[in-house]
Amino acid sequence: MMSTLTASVGLFVALAQGALAASFLISGQEFKVSAERIEGTGVIQYGAFDRQYDGKNIQVVVTGYKKLTTTGLCQSVVARGIPLVGTVTVKTTARRSTARDAYSDVVQTDDATVTIKNSRNGIAAGASRKEPGINDGDNTSPASVAQDADSIVVTNSRAIVVATSATIITNEGSSLRIYKGIKECF
Repeated sequence: MMSTLTASVGLFVALAQGALAASFLISGQEFKVSAERIEGTGVIQYGAFDRQYDGKNIQVVVTGYKKLTTTGLCQSVVARGIPLVGTVTVKTTARRSTARDAYSDVVQTDDATVTIKNSRNGIAAGASRKEPGINDGDNTSPASVAQDADSIVVTNSRAIVVATSATIITNEGSSLRIYKGIKECF
């Protein structure tokens, strides 16, 4: 889907000047998420800012889905400098994952193949009629540029993400492992 980062420059200025409240605090740690296949319905994408716990703002592209199904999911995060242990990787995998009202705050995607059905590009985020709409509490303007679509299919997805949320998530064939050293999803 389209990159809305450049359209969010005005939001960054508004946040910096205190015109918009930054209510979503993130850890500031990125994690890698890969999937063999993602199928989503009721899709919206728009630019926003997440505020880290330490007060820094991070520009993100938020993708929201009314309903999301993912197969071959992998999520990893590297923790460095743990006393007496050093560096470890926490990796979660799932054969299949389903979610409702799901959002991902993404800073980078690579190498995916994307098929979009009934897309509208360049609309105002607040004018989208697709549920779930703008995520409550997101630091974005309803007038900012967005894209929505009836559905999307993504194969071979690789993304660097700073936050995800959903009202309901069900994972089938789920596992969590902790590895000494670096053993990321990609």
